[in-house]
This record gives sequence, C-alpha cells and structure tokens, in this order.
Amino acid sequence: MKEFVNELTSCSLFQGLNRDELVRLFDLVETETFDAGTRILVEGRTYRTLWVILRGTCEVVRQSGNGVDQQLAVLEPGGIFGEMSFLQEAPHSATVRTLSEVEVVRFMPSAFEVLKQSNPAIAMRITSNLVQLLSDRLRRMDAWICELIAQSEDRRHHAEWKDFQSKLYTDWSF
Repeated sequence: MKEFVNELTSCSLFQGLNRDELVRLFDLVETETFDAGTRILVEGRTYRTLWVILRGTCEVVRQSGNGVDQQLAVLEPGGIFGEMSFLQEAPHSATVRTLSEVEVVRFMPSAFEVLKQSNPAIAMRITSNLVQLLSDRLRRMDAWICELIAQSEDRRHHAEWKDFQSKLYTDWSF
C-alpha cells in the first residue's frame, strides 16, 4: 500500500495530509483489483464503502427512464466514488463500471471509526475533504440543471424547477 502514497497525495480526499498521515491511514484500508467491464457499484444497491481509484479508469452511469445507461462521468486515478452511501446508508444513485483493469482502495465505515478514535485530526481532514467534494459536485449539478432548464422550450420545466428549488432550499420534504 505504501507504494501508492505518492500517487494519492494529489487525490482531493487526502489533501492536507502529510506522507506519515497517509501511511497511517493506509494501514486501515484495503486494495482490490477489478477486470475491465466489472460493475463495482450497482445503482439501487447499498454498499457502505468509499472507493479511490489507484490505477485504471471507471465510468459512472445512471439508467434513464427508458432503460438506457447515461454516462455521468469518467473517473481516473485519484477519482473518488461511493461517498454518498459511505456517509449516509442509502442506495447508490448510479452504477460504477470499470473501463479497464482497475485497482482501488476500499475504505469501510468501520475503519473510519477506528481512524476517528486513533487519529481524529486525520478523520476530520478527510471529512472536510468529502464535504468539499460533495459541495463541488452539487454546485456543478446546479449549474448543469439550470442550463438545461434555460434551454428547454417547455415552460412546465421552468415551473417544476422553481418548485424543486423551493423545496430543496427551504423545507426538504418531498
């Protein structure tokens, strides 16, 4: 695991951690290798694991209403996925499928609990980095949705979006 410390210093999840902290962290995680075409996460299922790509490429896809997979993102080394279900037990919102042979780091909630007890500063840094990651993704999603709505000719979509925004930012009850 220590051979990947240099590669992961640029991963956003580990920003602010020094080499010694990364080595301590890696004592708590596991690596796993997947063949090309493997579904690591499946939309609708729940796995409480945070994943970081060490080597290879994955795609994030979500099934559209007509059953066709829509590619949401391509993740390369340093890419992170599974963060939402890691923080809150819930079904995955998308499938992550390997495009090549992939090696990943798996970080389980039980290991994170150990980290919180043994190295709370490292756990806090990782939590802060996860919040930053989720905020950045939400900000990009907001911009993308606004762009789609603005391009829509159907005024119903504008009203639906305004209603959704109102609920999202005020009462959170859907």
